[in-house]
Amino acid sequence: MVDWQSAEAQSPDRFVKMADALHKAGRDIKYFLCQWGIGENVPDWAAPLGNTWRMSNDIFNAWRAIWRITNQVVPHAKHTGPGAFADMDMLIIGLGALSYEEERFHFGFWSLMKSPLFIGGVMDRAEIPAESLKIMSNEEAIAINQDPLAKAAELVIRYTEEEWDIWAGELSGGRKALGVANWKNQTQTVNVDLGLIGVASAKTRDVWAHADGAITGTQEVKLAPHELRLLVLSDIVETAAPKEADYYSIANATLAGGARLVDCQADECAPVQKKAGNIGGDASVTFRGVSAPSDGALRVGVDFINYDYHHTIGDWESNSRNLTVSVNQAGGKRWAFPLAGGDWFETGRLLIELDGFVAGDENEVVFTAPTQGRFAPDLVGFATYA
Repeated sequence: MVDWQSAEAQSPDRFVKMADALHKAGRDIKYFLCQWGIGENVPDWAAPLGNTWRMSNDIFNAWRAIWRITNQVVPHAKHTGPGAFADMDMLIIGLGALSYEEERFHFGFWSLMKSPLFIGGVMDRAEIPAESLKIMSNEEAIAINQDPLAKAAELVIRYTEEEWDIWAGELSGGRKALGVANWKNQTQTVNVDLGLIGVASAKTRDVWAHADGAITGTQEVKLAPHELRLLVLSDIVETAAPKEADYYSIANATLAGGARLVDCQADECAPVQKKAGNIGGDASVTFRGVSAPSDGALRVGVDFINYDYHHTIGDWESNSRNLTVSVNQAGGKRWAFPLAGGDWFETGRLLIELDGFVAGDENEVVFTAPTQGRFAPDLVGFATYA
């Protein structure tokens, strides 16, 4: 059983001692830390100390483990760089645990995040299916993983009820890696707005199809069930990414039910040093006087805090917390928020799209927990984008 509760387990002290001993050995030794993401602010101390650090509990031989680890790795992206990589655990490719498309998703996503690509199958051609070997030997996916910039991709925007995400990260030579993730069990067609990543147009290279193409503006993409469309963008023509228009602080919201306002320290709960917690049951957080330039949808960056990570590998926990968001008393939509940072006071931002606004400054936005008995993430505020 993993010791995740004791002070020793949550402390970096034992890893610091080992690092000192290895350094004194005078040899070129790669130091891989296995902390399972346990404790607070793990990448803060692990990134400068070791070459890799485990950021989650063990992977599980099931598709749901990919979703769980994906939600936990989000805040580790900013700590990844040359010689310092978040370890998402071994690959479960070739073990019969995933479908062919899921294996490609798994390998492609680990490559996007610059995770070490440790093969978890028996290294015998007779044991690993040929299709699985082909996935793990895809040189173009491996090149994304081994890119010298060593920058992990970031979650650009999430569509929870529609079950798809956009992820993107920088590559050397002014290129970008783009991942369009279909979490749905069915085929679906989605519209990918390149403007979200500051791209007007670009040449594309489809990593799995080994095909060249071009992309511009908002692109319609047809995705197979559990497909990660993985593209490398080059010859990029840039455009201005969406800019923040207005910000709505939790300090000016109306809290009801069990929701409570928490004062934070100067370096916590950015950018307002306050948060609303205990959002569950009949609790609600309401913002009034929200401005919209026109009727319809707005992109909104929700500043949230979630450090509800799970230590067991066989259950259905997802390392996400859900919020329902409604505009002007219309039916709300559910959004799954990943981990935000390294503790319960580090803010993350999730970009979502909300519909139902009317032109003017009299809009109302309400946040609630969608599931009885489950808490939503803590809420700091939100920004609207022009």
